[in-house]
Amino acid sequence: MLTGWKERALALKVLLGFERDGKLKEHLERELSSLLPRERAFVRELSSGTVRYLKLLDFCVERATGKSLRSQKAIVRNALRLIAYQLLFTGVPPYAAVNETVEAVKRLLNRKAAGFVNAVSKRLVGFDCRGEVEKVEDFLQRLSILYSFPLWLVKRWDSFYGREELVPLLEALNRVPPLYLRVNRLKSSPKEFTELLTRKGYEWELHQFVPDMVRVKGRVVIQELPGYREGLFYIQDPASYLAALLVEPRPGELVLELGAAPGGKTTALAALMENRGKVVAVDVSKERVELLKRNLDWLGVKCVEPVVTDVLKDEAFIKKYYRSFDRILIDAPCSATGVIRRHPEGKWNKSLSLIKHNQEIQRGLLKAAKELLKEGGALLYSVCSLEREEGEDNFSFALEELGYRELPIEWPNLPKEQQGRGTLRVFPHKNDTDGFFYMKLTTG
Repeated sequence: MLTGWKERALALKVLLGFERDGKLKEHLERELSSLLPRERAFVRELSSGTVRYLKLLDFCVERATGKSLRSQKAIVRNALRLIAYQLLFTGVPPYAAVNETVEAVKRLLNRKAAGFVNAVSKRLVGFDCRGEVEKVEDFLQRLSILYSFPLWLVKRWDSFYGREELVPLLEALNRVPPLYLRVNRLKSSPKEFTELLTRKGYEWELHQFVPDMVRVKGRVVIQELPGYREGLFYIQDPASYLAALLVEPRPGELVLELGAAPGGKTTALAALMENRGKVVAVDVSKERVELLKRNLDWLGVKCVEPVVTDVLKDEAFIKKYYRSFDRILIDAPCSATGVIRRHPEGKWNKSLSLIKHNQEIQRGLLKAAKELLKEGGALLYSVCSLEREEGEDNFSFALEELGYRELPIEWPNLPKEQQGRGTLRVFPHKNDTDGFFYMKLTTG
């Protein structure tokens, strides 16, 4: 039964784990591993949705009940959030939302706590949440609560992108993204793959401006999609694949990717090169490089050399490849504010200090890459960030402090205002992609 107490208990365990360490994916994977696909989807929606709307849920629970959530036990606090999410955002009948969650509290904690949750949650049924939010006078504070984002992020994006863009951006970052597959051109073609999907009864559509990207409609189990075992596709957002396309790698070239694991862009580069030439795929994490290697095998990639190192410290690597690479892709570590729709926990673990820390690493990678790029070669810098420090400010730094020159980025079917001299931004509310910034540079 999808709406039973056992599923609520698992969702509560996920929320308790998230509250302890700010992580979501790891707790979901652990708690959902033994469930059937439909049960997994239900628990994932409950727990991820509660994290996505955490600030709004807390506001509503406290306004409706007059109870401070901070003073409650962790299970009680998260049970009330879970009930509020079901009432506000799902089609679950109120009696099931309350009763089954109360039963989960009774099983996980005790009868007394369950009774308290039951009594308090009755006040949430029919509560006018939006009406209460509208009573908040400050406009940005109101948006921060309604769309459930930290106020400091809302203020930044308001100053970066303006009032007209702000609400559509917040709405888009709260929507669960569509499932896009990149057709693996080493084993198939968009025509062959979409014909296979059609034969198997799946509905699909192509992305509006990024080639090879197929959106599969409806709820699907990835492992059951045709071509999964054979490696005919790779799950990837169009914005991520666009980074590889903007590199414009050619068969036979020597290409470097920094920050390569787990391999989405690496395997895309290899496919664009028709498995001819060489991609040196560098990452600092040994564990993630092992995942990269598995993806190379799965997708039939033969031209990639994985390397575990930190180019900011590895003088031997710099010396070995000094000004050798035809093209470089910097897939830089960043605040990842552009992929919050995929990782709602990301709303609550960002900070200005993290952005500044990432900027230092990003600038270090740009500096190191200048030693590795052939004179006249092309470098593509990519971050899944909405922050100017990690995008436009680094572009100015690369030109003014490091002596790079910009290369034009022109991509069809994208508005001209999103494309600058050597830069490009894409957004979830404008382009049906994650939020990415790209800049293209050269030397000499």
